[in-house]
Amino acid sequence: MAKTNYNLLKLEIDKLFQERYISEIIELEKIIDAEIEKKRLELRCMVGDRYKDILAASDAINTMKDISQQIVEYIGQIKENCETLVRDVDANSMKTVTSVDAQTMEERCLVAQIRLTIFMNEQIWLALDEQDYSKAAQFYLLAQHVHTGLRLLRKDILDKVPLLKQIKNSLEILRERILNRVKEKLESLETTAEVSSSNLNSLMLLESQTSSELLSTFINLRKTALIKVIQKLHSSVRHQLAAMVKCLITTVHLLHDCFISYQGSNTGLIWQQLEDIVNENAPSTLSKIDLPERPLSNYVPEIISQFRPKCSFTTSKEWKEDLENCVKEWLHFTSDTIDKALEERLELITSIKGLYIIREEALKTNIPNDWITICTQAYLPSDFNVWYYFFQEKITKRALHLISKKVESNIESLQTDLVRLLEEAETSEESEKDLRWYTWHEDTDDVSKMENVHTGLSMKTKGYSNNIIKLCNKADVKYLDILNDMSYYLYGKEYDSSQSMPKFNQATNKRDRKYSDHEKLQSHLTTECIKSSKCFIEFLQQNVHQNDGNDIVLKSLLCARSLQAIIVLCPNFKKCCSTSGTDDWEKVRCFLTTASLEFWRHWVDDVITQIAECSSQAFNGVDIVQMLQMYHKWDSIEIQEQTDEKVFKSQIRVPSQLSSSLLEVLTHLSMCLSYVLPHTLPKAVHIQLVEQSVEVILAQYETLLSSALNQKQALQFLFDVKFVMLFCVPRENMKLVQKSQEICDKLRTNIDPFDLDVFYSYLQNNVKQSALQSAIILGCLLPNSGQLANLGMLEKNKEQEKEPSILPLSVPSTSMWFPLLPVTAPVSKASLQVNRSQKDFKNTSPKIKPTKKATDAASSVRSGAAALFGAMTTDWFSKQ
Repeated sequence: MAKTNYNLLKLEIDKLFQERYISEIIELEKIIDAEIEKKRLELRCMVGDRYKDILAASDAINTMKDISQQIVEYIGQIKENCETLVRDVDANSMKTVTSVDAQTMEERCLVAQIRLTIFMNEQIWLALDEQDYSKAAQFYLLAQHVHTGLRLLRKDILDKVPLLKQIKNSLEILRERILNRVKEKLESLETTAEVSSSNLNSLMLLESQTSSELLSTFINLRKTALIKVIQKLHSSVRHQLAAMVKCLITTVHLLHDCFISYQGSNTGLIWQQLEDIVNENAPSTLSKIDLPERPLSNYVPEIISQFRPKCSFTTSKEWKEDLENCVKEWLHFTSDTIDKALEERLELITSIKGLYIIREEALKTNIPNDWITICTQAYLPSDFNVWYYFFQEKITKRALHLISKKVESNIESLQTDLVRLLEEAETSEESEKDLRWYTWHEDTDDVSKMENVHTGLSMKTKGYSNNIIKLCNKADVKYLDILNDMSYYLYGKEYDSSQSMPKFNQATNKRDRKYSDHEKLQSHLTTECIKSSKCFIEFLQQNVHQNDGNDIVLKSLLCARSLQAIIVLCPNFKKCCSTSGTDDWEKVRCFLTTASLEFWRHWVDDVITQIAECSSQAFNGVDIVQMLQMYHKWDSIEIQEQTDEKVFKSQIRVPSQLSSSLLEVLTHLSMCLSYVLPHTLPKAVHIQLVEQSVEVILAQYETLLSSALNQKQALQFLFDVKFVMLFCVPRENMKLVQKSQEICDKLRTNIDPFDLDVFYSYLQNNVKQSALQSAIILGCLLPNSGQLANLGMLEKNKEQEKEPSILPLSVPSTSMWFPLLPVTAPVSKASLQVNRSQKDFKNTSPKIKPTKKATDAASSVRSGAAALFGAMTTDWFSKQ
């Protein structure tokens, strides 16, 4: 079998045993073994060539490891041999101590002291490594004591031993190192009273400070600790302020435990620890050192072996005064330092919720259980709290600033959006001057399935276009952000839009004290909202009048509706204005409403100008051509007078419709109202427009009085004035009533008194009838809902209530109403009253009987309309 018959990398063992003989398998095994051996050889050659240096280094490292272990073992054996020899020499020396002469004793004492100075230098370093600075200070004083004794007794020996001079110089360096380490430890953020007292004792021992000086040093070091915390880079302002609070609480706690009282005792821990060091019964400094067991230790002089540091401290009345003064000075310094630090740090906080997070983080710092006792004994203010004393006022000030800034930003954004909207409105085809394109256009989202959504028919009925809705919604969302932040800061919970801002009583306990500034912030929010509302109104007024070339009427309409919409479509703005009381919102609403009315008056002035032009063209004179165009069809009424002899019949003509000129003016006025949706007009604006229009119309009739009027002209004009006064002017307006009465009196002078006496009742009835008929088309000119009440306009019979008309007849109200549309309805009581009055008039002298022609014409028109709309009622709106 040849080798090439097999692909060694793709062999399948199971098939191999099924398809091959055993001899072939054995041969294949040999081939595989030979191939494996060949690959091994190639791998060895490759490794030997490429990694020869690495293999040599590995061998060398193993050799060095073995040699190093042998060296360590040899050094250990040498150390053991040396210690054995030293013990033998010391044992022999102990046997000869008693037999040493004075000179030898002196020499050995000197050697022992020199040896002790060297050993003390090592012990000070060890104490520094262990961070036991009190022990290091005591060892330093002992070493200094030994050097002083040697310098005084055997100065000549010191000159002969240069090593002692080096040790003396190193001691001065060690002293500075001990002081620096102590100060660093006292300036740390977190430390205990035990460690701080030990470090303060080191300062007192090394620098021989008095109690007052030590207190002053401690206060200065804690000031530095605070400055370091302020200057240190932190991950956030929240962590930095929490560290500052923790540092100040630690300072107060250390001041009390170290200097005033520790665990209920009458003295601070400093004095207790210092008593254990300098007291006559306290152990000597040398006894605190583990000296080696050498014979030289027996030759240390007693003045050294019994050495203890000396220090005096007092807690007299002067000390208490110094303590009180130091605390006052610390409070003043800390307050100034924190004010400067917070002024810069709090600039980084751009939300009120951020201040809430900072406060919560800072108040998590634990305070001792006996905090009130600590503050009282440390001469701190009553009910002293680090956060509320140093930080709360600045946090509140920043919160007030952020509220002002956010409200100002909201108003600026609203102003920008409104200016953009005003600019777009001038070029837009969908003008705010004529909202019929919006109100009477059917959209798919007219009926919203969600509650409290400002879309669809609810907005169309108020006259708020999509641009105004978007403008108000965008502004209201920003006020919602303010309420969210305020809710977290003031009440520690998420804002609930379904509830108004709660009102808390004055804080009394610890939890309520955290929210002690809530009234100030709520009042400030309301004040800023009121202030911003006034600024917004002033801005709109300036923007509308800044350029006479722009369409002031269009801008005024847009501003007026925007101000009205803010009252309705900005509930969050309302809540911001009513956080401190509902009366404040009433003030804001009054400002916005008043400003809206002022903008509406620009539109009123424009409409009055149009009415004046229209009326001047309509009432252009009293010539024949003009009067023919002005007259409508008059009613022909047949009257009769019965005497004893016979009955006299005659026919009179009385105006029954408005003159075409007056109808043209009123129609134009009604059309102007329909452009802006009269049901959305404020009541005051509507009344003002109607009354000023009536004044313009009456002025035209006053002008016509100067002409020579015939009786027919006077009757038609009298009918017009009576109609205008009945339809458009409320009785309370005595000025217009009196003016119209003067015009009517002058018109009566142009009518024959006998004819006037005959015609007047029919004229009055026709005026009423015309008013009822005109209410269908000119209903938006009615000043109030009760204007035609005396004509039976609002009365309903039971049959009409059971079967209403297909469209309701709406009349103006103080809230909202739609333009009147043609409807079908049963004969009203007003027409019945007119008929009764005519029947009653027949019984009087002279007796007048209406012609059958007039009544038939009216009844035919009425029956035709009733038939049409009655059919619509039964066919279209019948119940299924």
